[in-house]
Amino acid sequence: MTSKIIQDDKAGQEYWNNTWNDYSLPPAWDVDSNKITKHVEREFFLWIKETLEYFGKTGRNVELVEVGCARSQVLPILASQLGVSVSGIDYSPNGCEQARMMLDREGINGNIFCHDIFSIPEDLKRKFDVVISFGLIEHFSDTKEIVQSISELLKPGGIILTSLPNMNGTVGFFQKTLNRSIYDIHVPLTPDQVRVAHEASGLDVIETEYFLSTNFGIVNLGSPNKTNPTWWVKKITLAVLTRFSMAAWWAERKNIKLSARGSFSPYINCVARKP
Repeated sequence: MTSKIIQDDKAGQEYWNNTWNDYSLPPAWDVDSNKITKHVEREFFLWIKETLEYFGKTGRNVELVEVGCARSQVLPILASQLGVSVSGIDYSPNGCEQARMMLDREGINGNIFCHDIFSIPEDLKRKFDVVISFGLIEHFSDTKEIVQSISELLKPGGIILTSLPNMNGTVGFFQKTLNRSIYDIHVPLTPDQVRVAHEASGLDVIETEYFLSTNFGIVNLGSPNKTNPTWWVKKITLAVLTRFSMAAWWAERKNIKLSARGSFSPYINCVARKP
């Protein structure tokens, strides 16, 4: 029988397996670096850290799971800097193996489970204090259903941190322009739609907002085709856009405040709590 997740996932298991096969293991997030190229990692880490501290969800007694954890760059740093016990769930065997390799390389103990999120084993339901996901829910045609499935992992009183790319803004425009096939595996969502999906899943939404002023670095050209002149034009275009984002981050370091607006903001972040 074809699993529910494969039916509903606009990308599909084969896409993710091929994606994780195409690249070597990345470094874990370097949130202590002052390099401008680490700006996004630092800001995401601060968002997670401040949220977990606010709700008292740090320390070894806190069980945190990342859904869609394939070769996770964030689990090692959350374990080492916030002291939480980490786990991950993904349905890509390749992605799960690489997530285990990332934890082993960084000397972190953790559990990686290879499961369909729509068929969670009973022993994982209501097990976790914190659930996080990055770039996951927008790949499913029924947003409420995927959020509801993820929320089954949470204990009562647990919190869920959801982040997804803003495909309704300029990031989505350039993704559609530079590689339409990758754009098409996303469902463009607004903050209101994200909030409604969480509320419809029985969660109390704390905040749903745009996050960061810019990051064209998340636009994905797909697999390189260096013999195609068009690919090089697209690569140069993306390089220019990425430098624009870096210039904006540099301005923010100089206390020139740039707000996270719907048109330019690259992400939508949501924090919700399970009653």
